Amino acid sequence: MLALKVRIFWHSLFERPLSKALAGGLALAVGALIYRGTLWFLDFLSAYPFVAGAVVEKSLGLLFLLLMAAVLLSALPGALAVLFGSEDLHLLLAWPIPAGRVFAFKVFETFLSAAALPTLLSWPVLLALGVHAGAPPIYYPLAAAISVLVFFLPVALGATLALFFLRLAPAGRAREWAAAGSAVIGGLLVYGLRAARPEAILKQAFRDPEALAAYLAAWAKSGPPLLPSTWAARATSAALEGRVEAALMLLALMAGLWFLLLVWVAGRVYRAGWVRGLEGSFTPREARPPALWERILFRLGPYGVLFLRDLRLFFRDATRVSELLLVGVLVLLYWTSLAALPLEGLVFQRVVGFLHAVFEGLVVVAVGLRLAFPLFGAEASGRWVLATAPLGPGALLATRFFFALFLMLPLGAALGFLVPLGVGLPAAVVPVSGWTGLAAALATAG
Repeated sequence: MLALKVRIFWHSLFERPLSKALAGGLALAVGALIYRGTLWFLDFLSAYPFVAGAVVEKSLGLLFLLLMAAVLLSALPGALAVLFGSEDLHLLLAWPIPAGRVFAFKVFETFLSAAALPTLLSWPVLLALGVHAGAPPIYYPLAAAISVLVFFLPVALGATLALFFLRLAPAGRAREWAAAGSAVIGGLLVYGLRAARPEAILKQAFRDPEALAAYLAAWAKSGPPLLPSTWAARATSAALEGRVEAALMLLALMAGLWFLLLVWVAGRVYRAGWVRGLEGSFTPREARPPALWERILFRLGPYGVLFLRDLRLFFRDATRVSELLLVGVLVLLYWTSLAALPLEGLVFQRVVGFLHAVFEGLVVVAVGLRLAFPLFGAEASGRWVLATAPLGPGALLATRFFFALFLMLPLGAALGFLVPLGVGLPAAVVPVSGWTGLAAALATAG
């Protein structure tokens, strides 16, 4: 299987050689820029030798963490596409090859599609680090192995989740949930970056060498010590001295055991999961009796039935659910940004409260345009079902309004009441802000 893929790749290099040469030249230029930029940063840190090593290790850990997050965003959809959507699986799983071996090969393909670029982007940084430090020759293969191991972990997580999703849903639904999960992960990464308050670096008196040195020393000691990116940074720092750190052994042990466990599980469920993921295959389920809250809605007549229908359709759509979760991330992001303001003085607090009332209305309207505005158009070709039902236009309008209000009122209440209380705005601002948020939700739903 590997020889076949290598031969296909080799022959593809001779197709459109001019475009391939231009792409290669562009890649080398980007690598050279990263290399020179890293050398400049290391030369700058040389002026602070007592914290240079710790700052380099911390910066390297942040770089690994950022690139791991980028790999994680594409690992889950990529794993589903490669592990269960590859066109050659019909042939590979029909051959007398163990399913676990086919799965291992597909995990390798997933790594190439999701993590090859971040791995290559990290190599100029590691090369510049070795050249600047005068590292021994053993450093370079160790650094390359560290980069491969640290970026394999999000790929292994994506492959694990792909196996899990295919046990719960057919291939089409699993891809939708994977895309929704990636969107939510992306939103949480943005929130995490905002929660770190990067604007704090602008408040440092960097013209004062002592203040800069104190800031670098404090920054180098911060951060979680149990992340794989931190292990990779420690292992790289040790490799600069020609040593094999325990963190490298821990990283290799974690990646190796995870891979072996995945292959063992896949040897038992991969073939069955792929067959189940084929379009048109499904597992029939027995009908369940309606829940208590559904029976309550049934008693409301056509209005309750339509509301229940809209509720079920909404939460069965993975894209809509991901958008709803992203709204929650948006509220957290807004909350964190507002809490970063120095609320000093009653006049300034009132000004911030007034601006919050304005911006919460803008946030509610922006979200409502996405959630409430398309409720009629989302029926599309199925609108004839409602048009021919024994319902007046008022019933359809009312159910759409109350369903939009059901989605918008929690957002308006959270922005109006919880955010001012959480960031410490004056008590007199809270009721004004709360009623503004509720009124914005009502107006947007209408």
